[in-house]
Amino acid sequence: MWLRRTGWHWTTPFLLPYRPASPSGDRARTRSKRPPVDRARIAPRRALPARSRALPAFLAVLLCLVFAAACGSRPKAVAETCNTAAQGVLPNRIRVGFIFPASGLLATTFAGVRAGMGARIDAANAAGGVYGRQISYEWDDDRGKLETNSSIARTLIEDRKVFAIMETSPASTGGASYLASNRIPVVGMAAEPVWTQYRNMFSFTYNQSALKTSEAVNTFGKFTRSQGGTRALVISDPVGLGLPNVSTRQMQTSLESAGIHVSLAKADQDPSAAQLNDIVHEMTTGHVDTLVGALTTETFAKIIAAVRRRGLHPKVLLSGGQPPDADLLATFGPLLAGLTTYTSQPLDPSNPAVGTYQANMRRYSPELEDSSQLVALTGYITADLLIRGLQAAGPCPTRQSFITGLRAVKNYTAGGLTPPVDFEADFGKVPACYPFTSVNTLGNGLITVSQNFCGEPIGR
Repeated sequence: MWLRRTGWHWTTPFLLPYRPASPSGDRARTRSKRPPVDRARIAPRRALPARSRALPAFLAVLLCLVFAAACGSRPKAVAETCNTAAQGVLPNRIRVGFIFPASGLLATTFAGVRAGMGARIDAANAAGGVYGRQISYEWDDDRGKLETNSSIARTLIEDRKVFAIMETSPASTGGASYLASNRIPVVGMAAEPVWTQYRNMFSFTYNQSALKTSEAVNTFGKFTRSQGGTRALVISDPVGLGLPNVSTRQMQTSLESAGIHVSLAKADQDPSAAQLNDIVHEMTTGHVDTLVGALTTETFAKIIAAVRRRGLHPKVLLSGGQPPDADLLATFGPLLAGLTTYTSQPLDPSNPAVGTYQANMRRYSPELEDSSQLVALTGYITADLLIRGLQAAGPCPTRQSFITGLRAVKNYTAGGLTPPVDFEADFGKVPACYPFTSVNTLGNGLITVSQNFCGEPIGR
């Protein structure tokens, strides 16, 4: 099935991360060489397994042509006659930057994003590039920190002379104003309000945390009510990354809009006995019938299991993380029955767009064992969005023609991976409809509760 705009969302605080493999070399393609060895590095692009142990969360859910065209079959030799003086644009190549947390607290969480991005760029280059130009990229590591993000954004533009930026980071606020003031095209994961403020920044969907609390939707409160929930405990990670926990506030606002009483609790990646005791105490004394996890799926699973082992059985278990994978279900089984997520639905291999995506992942990023991982797909679509912007910019691209051209695109689908996006009309709009998927009673599989459960913006 489609990854629907109303059914596939990047929910920033809650992603289930990856376990990196043992170090090995990077493959040399048209991608730029790796930074010096003493720099923080991402997990190598070989033998990335399907999942890893969860890290603390900071933070979900991100072409008007068919996939064959999306892979780069566009006018080719035109670039040779172009005389553009745009930075990073050469007759046969265009240089772009890529920012993500390659080390630090979020390194494991985002390890798969580069595999998806690299596969899309490799596929485009293999098909001739964009207007005859191969795409190469320089990556840098912001460690999920605002100040680092600001610094490396300047470095990529001023020192490495890239044309545009791809960004899948929860700290894009750091360099956003600099990039906006210099009219640098930015494409990627919209997890902060800057993505709804600066028109040089493009994403195919907006996470709740990219919007103001006043722009919350009542969808989650409405859904919780429909499942019998009346009193909720929202659990988040106390570590944080220096960013406001917008997603937790959005969730609280949504729940309260439906008349649900909300209390808050904290839990680390590996919840301590004291934290678990506090959660159980709050549930018992507060008559809590709903647990909401602003955490990684694995961390929330540990809490659910501990709560149920102590004889508590909440009616609603709601997580913004990815649906639990086979390993997690095998570990906890029926203890996770009823755990409901709303970030995505399984990829449908009968969808030609999904088939093309999976084929490109197998060919160009075979080190990632499970290409259905949400972060890999986000990386893939982020790169596709860059390619679409370059196509819209024309054979002699400038940064302004990229921004103007992509903003005018009205039917962007990433070749069929997402429903049509109008980058002008949809700018800054929060989704109000989500797919809700739940663990079955045996704890060995998933069932669809609702493919498209809708609410409304609060206060309208």
